[in-house]
Amino acid sequence: MTILQQEVRACPVCEARFPISMVTSSGSFGADSDFRPRFWGPDPTEHFVQACMQCGFSGTEDDFLDGVTEGVIRKIRKFLTPRTRDLTKQSGAFYKYEFLALIYEWEDRSSREVGDGFLRASWIARGCGNREKERLYQREAVRRFEEALEVGECGTQEERAVLSYLVGDLHRRLNRRRRAETWFHRAGEEFELLEPRIQEDLGWLVDQIRRQIEAPADTFD
Repeated sequence: MTILQQEVRACPVCEARFPISMVTSSGSFGADSDFRPRFWGPDPTEHFVQACMQCGFSGTEDDFLDGVTEGVIRKIRKFLTPRTRDLTKQSGAFYKYEFLALIYEWEDRSSREVGDGFLRASWIARGCGNREKERLYQREAVRRFEEALEVGECGTQEERAVLSYLVGDLHRRLNRRRRAETWFHRAGEEFELLEPRIQEDLGWLVDQIRRQIEAPADTFD
């Protein structure tokens, strides 16, 4: 069950103070095929990131504590402050993750972190029934994840196998069937490079890869 707690945050860019809803408890019972959790009760995903309605800064709890460089502040004021109205739109919580992903890119964070921001934006857009935004964010996410694999950002072989599967599933959701199949096969190859004991733990992954090639579905079994 999702439980929220009201707190106040101070923006590290413009110093505005505003109320937020912090997630103190949540539970899930399954996931979509791109790892979007299915929660008991309201989906808390949008509350894991907070956004300042005054300037557009968006970030996690740690991001609010870490601060922002002057160079990034200038980009926030130039590109995000004029768009703060987007943050107030009904069913537009995905903009918080879009802003987060853009800020991460300006901070030169890893392609994987940027891609994860766009992926979560696509999850929220799906929950809102906004197919256009969902597909837009999926395209942005899959490009960053491919970059992450190309430059070796994954710390372990296990991460490479799982991320390769995710790239395949995002291409599948974007109706890029040939690319999807190529990446599913690549994920299988990455799986074969794992140590036997890890393969045993990741048996669900090879089953899911096979399923998405033979009889694609939008959820895990």
